[in-house]
Parts: sequence; structure tokens; C-alpha cells
Amino acid sequence: MIKRVAMTLSGCCFASAALAHEPGVVLPDLTVSAGRVEQVQGQTIAPISVIDRETLDQRQARSLDDVLQEIPGVTASSGPRRDALQPTLRGLSDGRVVVRIDGARQNLQINHRGQTFFDPALLQRVEVLRGPASTLYGSGAIGGVVDLRTLDADALLASGAVHGGRVFSGYQSNADERVLGATLATRQRGFGLLGSLSTAQANDYQDGNGERIAFSGSDSESALLKATWAAGEASNFSASYLSFDDESLSRVTADRPRGDVIVRDIQQRTGSLRYTFQPLGSALWDLDVSAYRTTVDMDEQPEDPTRPSIVNELQTTGLDLFNTSRAVTGPMAHQLTYGIELYRDEQVGLENGQPRPQFENAEQAVMGAFIQDRIALIERAALTVGARVDRIKLSAERQGLESIRYTEVSPQATLSVVLTDRLDAYLSYAEAFRAPSLRELYVGGQHFPGNTFVPNPDLDPERAHNLEAGLLWSRSGVWNTADRVHGQLSVYRNDIDDFIEQIVRGDGDPAMPNTTRFENVTEARLEGIELELRYDHPRYRAALIGSRVRGDDRTQGDPLAAIPADEITLLAAWRAVEGMEIGGRGRHAATQDRLPLTTDPDAAGVAPSHAVADLFASWQLGSALRLDARIDNLFDRQYRRAVNLVPNPGRNLRLQIGYDF
Repeated sequence: MIKRVAMTLSGCCFASAALAHEPGVVLPDLTVSAGRVEQVQGQTIAPISVIDRETLDQRQARSLDDVLQEIPGVTASSGPRRDALQPTLRGLSDGRVVVRIDGARQNLQINHRGQTFFDPALLQRVEVLRGPASTLYGSGAIGGVVDLRTLDADALLASGAVHGGRVFSGYQSNADERVLGATLATRQRGFGLLGSLSTAQANDYQDGNGERIAFSGSDSESALLKATWAAGEASNFSASYLSFDDESLSRVTADRPRGDVIVRDIQQRTGSLRYTFQPLGSALWDLDVSAYRTTVDMDEQPEDPTRPSIVNELQTTGLDLFNTSRAVTGPMAHQLTYGIELYRDEQVGLENGQPRPQFENAEQAVMGAFIQDRIALIERAALTVGARVDRIKLSAERQGLESIRYTEVSPQATLSVVLTDRLDAYLSYAEAFRAPSLRELYVGGQHFPGNTFVPNPDLDPERAHNLEAGLLWSRSGVWNTADRVHGQLSVYRNDIDDFIEQIVRGDGDPAMPNTTRFENVTEARLEGIELELRYDHPRYRAALIGSRVRGDDRTQGDPLAAIPADEITLLAAWRAVEGMEIGGRGRHAATQDRLPLTTDPDAAGVAPSHAVADLFASWQLGSALRLDARIDNLFDRQYRRAVNLVPNPGRNLRLQIGYDF
């Protein structure tokens, strides 16, 4: 069998157990599953990064932006207001990234609003797969996948414990944010039950110039109920219910500095059932089945009584089933993963209780089937090939809007080679697609005074063709038996045909004056390079992370909008005594002046270069009490990330105390 297959280094997490390790103890391996096959990190066929609970605690994560830090080529865009945040992977966002919570797809797409809403305090781990992944995840995975997994009883309780819990309280100085949370768990005879509640209230934050960013506060409540049952050695069941509520002042265009003031009430509910069948030593069965429903209600009540009240609702119901079988044919070993995915989106839009054409009552039904074979060719090489077929039907209630059908095929191939005992290489080609959203196809009504949305049932899906090459260097025992170094270099080019953009036309346009329509207007190309180098030792750690993305409209020759700036991050931490770690992080972003021509008065201008420094410290006092402290933006710099239209927060002191019992 090959020693390592198709290379990646993820690297966003350092195992929490390492904080208490003594010199001479080997650091534990980490596993990932976002590629649908659980395997040791560094042996996956795509760049996958992992953020574990230890890392989320140390960051005192309160938003998607906190979760996605320190991953090359990844950021949270459209913020910093939390009701607008979206994941951006390799320059792609806005429905071009698949987001899942406990296997449930989060498919909401409305301009100027976020895609999914959750409290990071209820997460156990996050996996981020960078690059096109439609072969395994279907429509929308042009940029990659963000897979969120919630807490369960086994994750919370110490080995051998039957009952237990955790309470925590946090504070952030910039927005005067106050956080409270409590979790209780029990397990016995193979059954586990966990319940968790959290609440957070934050005022408007201030930028580095001391200016208050209006309507950036939030008032949220979250809850999680999760049951698990180990029914024998092979079968495992789980059921989870996750809720999120936030009723806060905001803007209709939450990602912009201007817009009508509203009270936005967000209610998200995600229910998931999961069954796994993994007989020990079985070559035939490694089965994973999930059924789910996600509902997002976004009610918007205007501050101006003459403006209409708005309701946007999306309900997604789905089934995801896959199995992995292993076999040997002659000199080749096969790891065959195959499955089906079914889901339905049903959206409802109301304006003062009547149908709202800007968010048309419509539905989407998707059926996908996929197969992937990882073949060990010889001792030092492996080939992974796969394909997925998706059939998609979209329809709207309004008379005169046609039903639309698409059939898409997404192939993928990766060749990986072990060059030396410490150096691996891979070369991959993958195709991915994104079907037009219900809103893009069927949107109607007024866009703004004097301008009207026009539906476009002739939209074609976006189709991506990604070529990628990478090197992975890994070495343990550099200076002693307990340390290790990981390094990864990835280079990619992603060509996207029929890129969909919103086109706003004025009264001077002879064809469709004073209209807005989504159209296939662009042949886009995104090219990038990602570098990651990490050193980990039981007493200290360090990291160098860098990324560069270039996005161009190959039709017009202009740069693409909302492309991240070139960034480099340095991190260093010292585990001074057992249970205590102190460290710092510095991030430098280059000037982002590669911008398209636009008449949008709120469009992002040049984002100047900036450097931001953070300090952090963690103390684990015995087995029960944990303290975390950090200062973000230590020097109170004024800056705006290139993927945002609103300035980022200034200096922010974060404190959190947690008690396990």
C-alpha cells in the first residue's frame, strides 16, 4: 500500500491534548472526514483544514469570521456584521461554497445577507475542503465545502464519566459583548444525551478610528439537543436539533454602509438524523446515512412605517447516503466510495403578507449519484478517479414562470506520488458546477425606485474546471522525538464558464432600460497559490501561512470583484508551564487595487495594505477551570478587508472563563 495518498496539510488545529504533553511524548494524529472517507490528516486527496474545539475556545469564536481564521485562501466575506457573513474559499462565495451542519445543507441565498447562522460555542469541530468538490457534494461546491459538526456527549465528558457539564461566560470590550452558556451531558450503556444553551448580547462595534459602525450589534440565543446511541459494535445512531435566534437592528443591505434601517429577526432550525454502520475489519461496509431538515426564517420589519414588512423563508429537506468498500484486484488496492444525495429547497417570500416577487415562491429538487475509486497503483503512487451525476428541477408558483431542468456531470481525477519518505506530490483535475439559484432565475418586482428585476429562465449553470498541483513535506523528530513539521504548497487554476452576475441597466440602455437581471456574462479565471508551514512541539508551536488569489473576467478583461488581498500570517506560541500557553499572531494584507469598473456607489474601493497583531493566552487550571484571554488588533489599526465594504473592528479585549463539572 502507498505510504501517503494525494497530499494535503491542513493545519488549522493543534490537538488540545498536546498542551499537557511532556517532552518525549509523540503528538497525536488527527483525522478528517470532509472527503467522505475518514483518514489521517495529510493522507487526504484534497486540501482539508480542521478547526477543533480547543482552537475555537482559544479564539473565543463568536462568528464565522473567528472560525475561518488561519486557513490559507479562506476568509469570511460581506462582514463584519454577523447577519451578512459568508465563507469565501479561493475567491468564491455567494452560493459557490457548500455549507453543512451535521450533514444538513445550508442553501440560503439572498443578496446582502448571510448564508447560515450558528453559535460557534455549540460546535465540536469544523472541516474546510478547499477547491472544487462537486464530485462528492454536487451543486455549489465550486469553491469548496465548510462542514460543521456540533457537540455530543462523548466530546464533552471525560473518559469513564457518566454525567457532567460545562458553564462559561465571555466578554468582548469593543462591542461590550456579554456571552453566557451552559451544557449538560450524560451517557450510559451506549446512550448519550447532551443539551446546550447559549446567549450573547453585543452593541455596535467601533473601528480603529473610534467610529461606531451603526447597526452592527446582535442579540442572539442558541440551543442544541443531541442524542447518540451505540447499538452494538458496528451500528451508531445520532439525532440533533440546533436552533439559532437573533433579533437585532440592521440594514436591509447588511453588508453595506448604507441602506434602510430594519429589525431583522433570524430564526434557523436544523434537525438531523444519522446512522453509521462500520463493522470492525469489514471490507464491504463503511456506511453513513443522514436525513435532515433546515428552515431559515428571516423577517424584516422596517423602522420607517411606510416601508413594507418582508418575510424570507427557505426550507431544505434532504437525504445523504454513502458507503465505502475496499477490495484488491491483482496488484491494485481499491477504496471505493459511492452514494446518493437527494434534497429539496422550498422558498417563500412575502411582502406585507402577499407574495414577494423579489424572493419568489419556488422550489428546487435535486437527485445526485456519485462514485469515487482510490486506487493504490504501486507502492509509491495512487490514482483517485470519480464522477457524479446530478438532475435538478426548479419551478415557481407564479404563472408564466417556466419549470427548468438541468443534468450535470462532475468528473475528477487525482494522481499522487510519494517522492521521498518526507516529500509527496499530487496533480489533480476536477470539474464542478453551480446551478442558478431560485432567486437568480425567478426574481421580479422592484429593485430600487425606477429599476425593476427581470426573471431570466435561460440561465445556464456555472461550470468550473480546476487544475491543481501540490507538494507536501512532513517530518517528525526534527530536534527531538516529540516534535514535527508539516509544510504544504498548493498551486491552482480554476476556470469558470457562464459565471452568473447581477446586471443593473440604466435608462440609457437601448435593450432593457432601467432593469436588473442575472445573466451568464463572464468567463472567469481564478489562479492562486497557498503556502503553509507549521512546527509543533509539546512546549511550543509556530506557523507561517500565506495565500495569493487572482481573479479575472476573461470576457471583458477586468478583475473580478470581492477577491481577497494577498495575505501572510505568522503565529508563535509557548506552552510556558503545564496547562498554560501564551502567544501572538501577526497578519499582513497587501493593497487590493485590482478592481472592476462599476457605477455602484457603495462598491468596494481600494483596500489599503494593513498589518494587524493579536495576543492570546490560555490557562487550564486542573481538570475543571479554563481561562482564555486575547487582544485582537493590539495597535488599534484602522483597516478594511478587501472582501468587505465596512471597516473592521478596532482593538478588542476578549475574556472567557469556563468550568467543567
